[in-house]
Amino acid sequence: MHSRVFLLCALSLCTFGFADGEGLTPTDVPLAVPTSIETEKEELILPEKKQIAKAPLVKTVFTPFTGKIKGDKVRLRSEPDLEGTVVRELHKHDLISVVGDEGHFWAIQAPEGVKAYVFRSFILDNVVEGNRVNVRLQPDLEAPIIGHLNTGDHIQGALCQANKKWLEIAPPNEVKFYIAKEYVEFAGGPDLKAQADKRKTTLQQLMESASLLSKAELQKPFQEIDFDRLKRSFQLIAEDYADFPSYALQAKEALTQIQESYLQKRIAYLESKNPSSKEFSEEKEREEVALSPSDRMKMWEPVEQALHQVWARAHEERTLDEYYAQEEQSSVHLTGILEAFTAPVKNKPGDYILKNKNLPIAYLYSTEIDLHTYLGKQVTLKGSVRPNHHFAFPAYYVHAVE
Repeated sequence: MHSRVFLLCALSLCTFGFADGEGLTPTDVPLAVPTSIETEKEELILPEKKQIAKAPLVKTVFTPFTGKIKGDKVRLRSEPDLEGTVVRELHKHDLISVVGDEGHFWAIQAPEGVKAYVFRSFILDNVVEGNRVNVRLQPDLEAPIIGHLNTGDHIQGALCQANKKWLEIAPPNEVKFYIAKEYVEFAGGPDLKAQADKRKTTLQQLMESASLLSKAELQKPFQEIDFDRLKRSFQLIAEDYADFPSYALQAKEALTQIQESYLQKRIAYLESKNPSSKEFSEEKEREEVALSPSDRMKMWEPVEQALHQVWARAHEERTLDEYYAQEEQSSVHLTGILEAFTAPVKNKPGDYILKNKNLPIAYLYSTEIDLHTYLGKQVTLKGSVRPNHHFAFPAYYVHAVE
C-alpha cells in the first residue's frame, strides 16, 4: 500500500515539473512524448536563429554630388525642416553642391552670394578674439545662428552698410543649407559645380572686358571705331554662353545699345563732313545713313532670343514659336497712329511710337511685322509688354496689325 502511494506521488511530481519547465533534463521527458518531434523543432528553429544573428548591418555611405534644381523659386533653408528660415530662392537649372543627406532634405554648401554676419566686437584685425562666436544669417541679434567661429580664426569681412556694428562675411565652410530632395536631380560628380563656377568666372571677366572695350571704342572718333571687334566680343558671350541665360540677355541688350550708339556717331560724322546737308530734310538725311526697316527688325532679334531663353528656362525648354504663342494669348490691343521714333537717344525702347489724339501712348518694335509700311496710318495692334528702359511710356512687341 505504501509503495503504491509513493509511486503515485513520484508520477505527480514528474508531471508537475514538466508543465512548469523546471527541474527537467532530456531523460525527464515522459515516454508518451516522441523525442523525434523535439529534434525536428531544433533542426527547424536553430538554423534560422543563427542566420539572423549573422546577418551583417548595411550602412549607407553618402557620396557628394552636383545637383540641379528641378523647379523655379525653390526655397533654400537654414535647417532641414519646413520651419527653417528661407535663405533665398533658387531657380530651375541652378547647380548646387550636395554634401550631405538629412532625411527629406539635402545638405548643400552655401551658394554664391549668400552672406553671413558676425558682431564686430569679437573681431580684431580680421582675427576672431572670442570662442564660439555666433555667425548669423542677418545683422541682428534675433537672426538665426548658422554657425560659430573660434579664437584665432581668420576671416575676410566688410562693414555691413545696413548695421555698422556687424561685419559681412562669407559663411564658414562648415555651414550648410538645406533643400527638399524632391526639387533636386542628379547632375554629375562633385567636380561639375566647380567647373561651372570656373566657367562663370570666365564669363564675368569677358563681360567686364567687353563693356570696358565698348566704352573705350565709342569715345574714339567715328572713323577709328572698330565696330566689328565690339560686335564679336558680345556675340561670343551671347552664343557661347547660352547656358547662362541672364548673361546672354545682358550681352544681347548691350550689343543692341552699341549698334544704336554707333549709328548715331555715324550720322554725326557724315553731318560734320557735309555741312550743306542741312539744306536737306532730316528725313532725307536719315534715309541716306540709317538702317533699312528690315535691318532694324534684325537688331531686335538678339533681345527677343534672350527673352525666350529666360522664359524657356522655366518652361521645359520650349521653342521660340511656343513662346510667342503664349505671349500672344496674353497680348493687349493698342489703337492709334503709327510714327517713326528717330530720336537720337540711348536704350531706345522701340523703333516706332503709337500716338492717340497726337499724344504718345506706346513705343513699338517687331521682328515679324514690318511696321514701316504702316507709318502715318491708324492701326490696331496686338502687343506684349517689353522693358521700356525707364522711358515715359510703355513698350510693346507687336505680334499682329489688325
